Amino acid sequence: MTELRSAIFLDFDNLVSGLRDGAGPEFALRFAEKPEAWLAPLLGDRPRRALLRRCYMNPAGTMEDGDGSRVRYAEFRWVMMAAGFEVMDCPKLTRLKNAADVRIALDAMEAMLSPLTRYDEFILLSTDSDFVPLLQRLRAADRRTRLVAHPAVGRVVSSAADEVIGLDVMAGWLGWEPQREAGPDFGAPNTADLLAVVRDIMLEAEEPLHLSHLGQMLRNRTGVTLRGSDFAGQGSLDAMLAAAGGFIRRDGPGGGHVLRPEWADQAPESTEAA
Repeated sequence: MTELRSAIFLDFDNLVSGLRDGAGPEFALRFAEKPEAWLAPLLGDRPRRALLRRCYMNPAGTMEDGDGSRVRYAEFRWVMMAAGFEVMDCPKLTRLKNAADVRIALDAMEAMLSPLTRYDEFILLSTDSDFVPLLQRLRAADRRTRLVAHPAVGRVVSSAADEVIGLDVMAGWLGWEPQREAGPDFGAPNTADLLAVVRDIMLEAEEPLHLSHLGQMLRNRTGVTLRGSDFAGQGSLDAMLAAAGGFIRRDGPGGGHVLRPEWADQAPESTEAA
């Protein structure tokens, strides 16, 4: 079998969030602490050399450490470097986005056009659906593509890649086993799971969230949309926000903003559209 020359692009924040929501904080932490546990099976199914390895990380991001405390992503920098990754700092540029997806797309295109090395394969580790145009462009350039994403990723995204590896498979490499009766799971999210994700998103937000951003973040984390889930089984947006934690919708352009109860007294003009 011909040895592939591969390039790996890892959206660290995105994968950690996906594993946390699907398998639990323990496995998200294991992913960050022991990259060799998932890197070996990811690369070992056929002869390949991962010539380019880049990890895009918001150093100020945090995750649970298993003891009720939180640890900054920056503490995993050296672990990722020891696994051969070049770590690219991607701090938040707005209250929601760190632009990792844009940087990955630009770097992947630069690698594809490199006059020095022809990369046969591009491996993207991200559940962000924004990569569909990149995957299509790479395929058109006769490059093989692999995508590590949420197992419920939509058909448009999965059809754009030559191979899709579900986060549930990656979690299995880390020792996770699905629990059908209790606990987080990568299966189709139930109502309680979806409400919990909405609650987490709102509690992590530093300012009121534009409705479109809330919907995008829910889709990135669960693979379903607000309308597609019938608003987490509640029948309406306002009912979902109330059930998730008493959150409030304020009308405005593009669907308006969603606020935590303590932000209810903010002036409307203080909520910026994204």
